[in-house]
Amino acid sequence: MSESECHSLFGSRIVGLLHLRADYVQPRTGLLAVWRRHVVANAEVRPRDYMEALFTASFPGGSLVLVDEELPIDRLVEADTIVLLFPDSIGIDCRRLEREVCSRWPLKRILALNGRRRLFRLDNEMRRRLALRRFLEAYRLPEFGFLLIFVFVTPLLVLLDVFRGRR
Repeated sequence: MSESECHSLFGSRIVGLLHLRADYVQPRTGLLAVWRRHVVANAEVRPRDYMEALFTASFPGGSLVLVDEELPIDRLVEADTIVLLFPDSIGIDCRRLEREVCSRWPLKRILALNGRRRLFRLDNEMRRRLALRRFLEAYRLPEFGFLLIFVFVTPLLVLLDVFRGRR
């Protein structure tokens, strides 16, 4: 997309927000950190330089801001479009940033660009869908449910085979 096409679609002042947690690069240690490393590895988090190049290619002329704790309010007040960059597919660690931006500027165009190059509008319906996906991604309930079924059904099937004379 050229810069003029981008400005005609999204306005001339586009600000991208990128939040990368430190444990993406340097994992924590400890028992709970093992689970966290599993979730992060499964999310296939993209590196910072990839996300910066993706934003530059998708929004030429836009300005990218790295967010640690505080939002750059002065930059966001002037923006026509705010783009949240999710380094994974669903923005696992972007809940706080997403909530803060959407509550402060509900009338601005807020978009999300994920690490899989998908661009979508971040409205209330999409935020609910992302919340459900994040919950399932973080706690792995379907996988644990299948595991429980497998643990209880397997011995029953083995006993059934033994009683029928199969080995």
